[in-house]
Amino acid sequence: MRRSLRFTGFLVALLLAASSASAHQSSTTYSQAWIDPSGEVNYSLHISTRDLYEALGLDKDREATRHEIEAGKERLIRYVLDRLRISAGDKTCPMEARGIRMVEQADRKVELQLLARCPKPLTRLVLDYQLFFDLDPRHAGMLVASFRETAVKRDLKKGLSRFEWDLSADEAPASMGLIEYVESGIEHIYTGYDHIAFVIALLLVSALRPRAGGAAWEPRGAGAGISYVVRVVTAFTVAHSITLIAAALDWIQLPSRFVESVIAASIVYVAAENILRENPGQRWPLAFAFGLIHGMGFASMLRPILPPTGLIMPLLAFNVGVELGQLSIVAVLFPVLHWLASANVERYRRVVVLGGSAMVGLFGSAWLAERALSVSIFEKILRIAG
Repeated sequence: MRRSLRFTGFLVALLLAASSASAHQSSTTYSQAWIDPSGEVNYSLHISTRDLYEALGLDKDREATRHEIEAGKERLIRYVLDRLRISAGDKTCPMEARGIRMVEQADRKVELQLLARCPKPLTRLVLDYQLFFDLDPRHAGMLVASFRETAVKRDLKKGLSRFEWDLSADEAPASMGLIEYVESGIEHIYTGYDHIAFVIALLLVSALRPRAGGAAWEPRGAGAGISYVVRVVTAFTVAHSITLIAAALDWIQLPSRFVESVIAASIVYVAAENILRENPGQRWPLAFAFGLIHGMGFASMLRPILPPTGLIMPLLAFNVGVELGQLSIVAVLFPVLHWLASANVERYRRVVVLGGSAMVGLFGSAWLAERALSVSIFEKILRIAG
């Protein structure tokens, strides 16, 4: 009993960490800087409407409406200008906002257009980026800086948020390499609590099966369990790789709100099936079907940082990172599940499968309500608890 309760406690702790994650992964901004030798730097910053609540002074962490953005645009501009600085060496370049507009694509974003005027001649550019780090330590700012015919891509993170370019040098700063794309893929999985919840829901039943001709349960053998897991993980991997590549290349596009809502719904469905069906049977077709929509969720983060040419290798590197992150979770999860089921199969069925699925289903339902209806269940629970 204690073993099962310890695992349930671990599962609860893992999912409670997701209560602060309203989006399917940590906040990300996308920006471009066009550097002119005359000293002007045109800067375009894209922020998801889901990440504007503090900048606009909203009552809670939720997606901002068009009316709220229009009413709070001056506050938003001040928020950005207070946390973003462009310098020519050690001399700060005065910066002003030139415009703000809504961008209605796969994901609803606000585009803020800025202009920095630096002393002439501009020979060294320094960008200090401090947006959102105080709210989200895992926040990332994806930057593309262009000078003449050269473009440099950087992933700005807490502690690594300074970008420098010696414009008089023959070589540009190093851009994102394949290793950085792999690391981004791994990070995307580890901070994608909904993807983790979906994998957990799929695998909770991997360690047991009903005995033939009876209602009792028995542990699934290690070999059979591994085979079960391999089929599920392979189907999920193949499916989300297909749509990750297709969406990242802009071959297909769906609204982010729809994609995120279906991802949440997939968690609810699998959790409910664990509870309501005595024997869910083979899970790989289900993993493949829902994997197609999860791949589009992965692509929403990757698409803006892909290079304009030669993008196949970065895309594959990111996908490798996603798979490494996913496999590391499965490699830890399945042995624990198998050990617990072998210790007491009936208790495992009752506490881990049914109890764990109920927990996962509750979080999936909360995510679904938040994404589809903009109702923050997590925040209401925390307020009641407080």
